[in-house]
Amino acid sequence: MPKIIKPAKGTFTTADITVDSSGRIVAAATGSAGGGVNVAKNFFDTGSGTWTANANATSASAFIKGGGGGGGGFQNNVPSPKPGKSGGPGGYGFFFAPVTGGDSYAYSIGSGGNGGPSQQQGQAGQASSVTNIGTANGGTGGGRGPQPPGNPGNAPGSTGDFSGNNTLLVTGDSSGGGGGGATGGSGQAGQAGFIFIYDNSGSV
Repeated sequence: MPKIIKPAKGTFTTADITVDSSGRIVAAATGSAGGGVNVAKNFFDTGSGTWTANANATSASAFIKGGGGGGGGFQNNVPSPKPGKSGGPGGYGFFFAPVTGGDSYAYSIGSGGNGGPSQQQGQAGQASSVTNIGTANGGTGGGRGPQPPGNPGNAPGSTGDFSGNNTLLVTGDSSGGGGGGATGGSGQAGQAGFIFIYDNSGSV
């Protein structure tokens, strides 16, 4: 059975213990705690501004989604008139990065792309980003008439890139991309992005 072979009196909080090659405890001292529990801080779904990390935070994580592309307009000047195609959903990912407690970090929410008028392609959605943490790019606009639908954006550098996986989104419109225009009509605008930030300060 392991034995302490050096005196180590006292109470040790989050103890650091050294064990030798024979399995004996040879030293004990008070250690340091790990990072605090990640706590939800802010949800942003419009505009831009700054987010300030809690004073004792050392890391932050964020779900970031870019704006969806607008749907394409109806095209009626072809042998077989066709409705426009849906815009691509915004990129969506989970990011993790170190932060400095008390520092402020700029963020921007990507707007959805406008729908294309009759016989025109939809516009691309804009990127959402938090400085030093991550960026999720917008989806592309949907095609007019017989052209293809828009492509999803992406989340480069993310810990988990969930772009195009609609089941993981937490908003009412899971696609994020605007619908294509029906007979003679314009496409719908894409959904704006969002940012949901946590930090490891352990305090709300």
